Amino acid sequence: MTPEPPGRREERPPQNRSADAGEAPFSTGGGGGDAGRDRLAEAVAVLARIRRHGQWESAQTHSSLLPYLIEESWELVDAVADGDRDELVSELGDLLLQVLFHAAIGAERTDGAFDIHDVAGALLDKLRRRAPYWFDDAAAGPDAAEQDRLWQQAKRAERAGGRPRGVVDGIPWDMPALALGQKVLERARSAGVPEDLIPAEMRVVRVDPAGVFSGPDGGSGSAEVAYRRVVRRFADSIRRAEASLRAPPDEASADDWRAGWPRR
Repeated sequence: MTPEPPGRREERPPQNRSADAGEAPFSTGGGGGDAGRDRLAEAVAVLARIRRHGQWESAQTHSSLLPYLIEESWELVDAVADGDRDELVSELGDLLLQVLFHAAIGAERTDGAFDIHDVAGALLDKLRRRAPYWFDDAAAGPDAAEQDRLWQQAKRAERAGGRPRGVVDGIPWDMPALALGQKVLERARSAGVPEDLIPAEMRVVRVDPAGVFSGPDGGSGSAEVAYRRVVRRFADSIRRAEASLRAPPDEASADDWRAGWPRR
């Protein structure tokens, strides 16, 4: 659970102002049509009141909530690893709280206000663009490979006319080093970077018997810092090679990547 602010134990939540102001609450249509049994709508309404009246909650911003969002995400990872059903449900609830909290803050914006309905709408709009077959009751859906192809195709169409997106553009660089490395490798392989250009230090992180990271030079230090440097060097090589390509990355051959790869 997210740590409680000093002097407070409950009511950390937030919520959508619009539902509390008498508008139709967000509803899943659950509970057999009984709105009183719709727990999601109730959560939205309760968190709206807490956001308005809670001293700590009303002072929060999108930025101030980020540490809690990160912490809750990792606690969910732990719950999945532990396989505890009740803990998993609890941690998903904590993550839902963060979504509702940010939506509640968004509803208060003087410019470009949004609420939980807009958040849900953005998700549905994206699914309609990238996976429209799921909105056809008669459709069984494509296989995984075709689904990924259509999704990527739709993403490219959305970016058409804008600045081309680089292979490693849009990656959140503040992720933990291992997660960052995995993401960069995923992007590189998706773009067709050949395996022989991926350095061994990107593939393996070694820890010595004392539990300290051992780099290729034999030195020891912080595994997080050292591997992050490795990942950033590899990402820089991708950017430099990409700049020399004569074709879009997804159309470049392995030899194109090798020709453009920086020599160290």
